[in-house]
Amino acid sequence: MVWKDSEKARVYNRDYREKNKEKQKLYKKEYYEKHKEEKKQYDKKYTKENSTRIKKYRKEQHQKKRLEVLAKIDPAMKCSMCGCDDTRFLEINHIKGGGMKEQKSMKKTDHGMSTNFVMLIHRGDRGVEDLNLLCRVCNSIDHLERVYGKIGLRTVWKKDSELF
Repeated sequence: MVWKDSEKARVYNRDYREKNKEKQKLYKKEYYEKHKEEKKQYDKKYTKENSTRIKKYRKEQHQKKRLEVLAKIDPAMKCSMCGCDDTRFLEINHIKGGGMKEQKSMKKTDHGMSTNFVMLIHRGDRGVEDLNLLCRVCNSIDHLERVYGKIGLRTVWKKDSELF
């Protein structure tokens, strides 16, 4: 059927899909079963030919999710010790320590579950109440102070414009 009005066609197609969900689901399943090998070959070929584009896309998506998670933990997106606001350096820190223990316990209990905190928080599988943001340097200092006690190190964050 040829439609002169594309909006009417869009509405008709949407309504048809809504009314025939089960029929379409069954058709897709049968089609997939018939063309399983072709689909696998196509997917392999596509992945091989577009690997750099796929990697770039995945990296961008992960970075986007990471920024959303950092904003959930601290909307100001700054290191809670020195005030660093460069998101490249910010890391998720357990306020009371025990991050590695948490990761190891997750691996033992649920082998299929991701132990990547960014993804766990993004999906809502983990809360952020016991987390804060620290830059890499402050996170290292925090760890050293947990292990050795107060060590007297302090980080001062200054932007390029403040240096001169």
